[in-house]
Amino acid sequence: MGSVGGEQIPLGIYYIAAYLRTQGFVAAVTDAEALKLTEDDIIKEIRDFAPGFVGISSTTVAFHRALTTARLIKEKFPDVLIILGGPHVTSNYEHAMSFEAFDYGVVGEGEATVLELLNALYEGRPVADIKGIVYRDTNGKLLNTGRREYIQDLDTLPYPAFDLISDINLYKPPPSNYKTLPVVNMITSRGCPSGCTFCDKNIFGRMYRKRSAQNVFDEIMYLWEKYRIREIAFVDDTFLVNKQRIYDLFALIQKSGLFFHWTCMARINNVDFEFLKFLRDNGCWNIAFGIESGDEEILKVIKKDISLEKTRQVIGWCRTLKIKTKGFFIIGHPLETLETMNKTIEFSLSIPLDAVVVTINTPIPGSPQYAEAHKYGSLDTTDWSQFNYWRPVFVPAGLTKEILLEKQKEMYTRFYMRPHILFEYFKSLFGRGGIQRLKAILPSLSLLIQSKLHRI
Repeated sequence: MGSVGGEQIPLGIYYIAAYLRTQGFVAAVTDAEALKLTEDDIIKEIRDFAPGFVGISSTTVAFHRALTTARLIKEKFPDVLIILGGPHVTSNYEHAMSFEAFDYGVVGEGEATVLELLNALYEGRPVADIKGIVYRDTNGKLLNTGRREYIQDLDTLPYPAFDLISDINLYKPPPSNYKTLPVVNMITSRGCPSGCTFCDKNIFGRMYRKRSAQNVFDEIMYLWEKYRIREIAFVDDTFLVNKQRIYDLFALIQKSGLFFHWTCMARINNVDFEFLKFLRDNGCWNIAFGIESGDEEILKVIKKDISLEKTRQVIGWCRTLKIKTKGFFIIGHPLETLETMNKTIEFSLSIPLDAVVVTINTPIPGSPQYAEAHKYGSLDTTDWSQFNYWRPVFVPAGLTKEILLEKQKEMYTRFYMRPHILFEYFKSLFGRGGIQRLKAILPSLSLLIQSKLHRI
């Protein structure tokens, strides 16, 4: 999404780097995306550090870039072993590991698996008994050793290796998603108990595992004191699922005398008015909710387990409490029709949201929708670079790619071209960071205006 999308710290790979360092390894992290590195820059980084192993983490959306990078490294440094981790290899290892640029794949949670793999490789021991890896035997046959059990006590993990970040100010959310800089993203739990069919939960699973309130508080204090962080974006899938932990966390924060602004993502059915008021009083100013559709039947099909009535109530509560809200919506669900898409557009306009994100339904490998996509329409898997939530790779029966894209554009245009929404965005330009916000929203605003004029 470029500058409009903002940048977040890729916490997963910084967690692995920190974990390896606790066991005596020397690690470095290069975030080529955030640093906007060229191929020559990447080669220089590797030549300067001279690693024995390079780890690359990749989603399905970014896999084509991961493959390009791996091939580049292999060409210049053929003796360096390349280990692929992340959602794509976890959910679709046959495809990911069909490319010889990758020597090993790590499936699921990476910390313990990467450590055991590196120790075995350094010591020249067989890797066949290491759970959680994919590799080729001497005949080139691809072997999967099976999943490793999840880490139960997340408090045993070190904090991400923030000291390996060259400039923490490189990372910030989209311009309208923060009040105070510097801001960092933090994850305080793993696993999501919800059963939404469009989600791939293969990395962390459905079993909810949480860090203790004390552990989270200690990391917040560390970031506050060492890096002068003044805002936090909690990026857990379900940060608010355990209310008692939230109460305990902010009791510790209140006792310390600390106050900071923060944002999070949440499910509609995890909050009530009094809980939201508590969050507001303790610094929460923006919550992103997964709403997905404005049609009750579609919500049942995707197993979202929320109702439109509850959504309307919660968004209304947030408006009353002056908590800003963002709604995530998806166009192109299984059984989607013109009528259901129109319902979604009208519903988004009927509730007091401050922002929306409207993506094209993309059945990701590992999700229930990916396995059953052929029942509801056509899924094109010939080019994985198209799996990016903005280009239709799945088209529900009776619809076309063009219709999906037109409805997405219509939803954005009708939502953001309303006078009160435009006024709020322009008003934000006169506050702190206004120039940066202006630079970020101009391309999108230009597209919306052109779209509006075209419709006229």
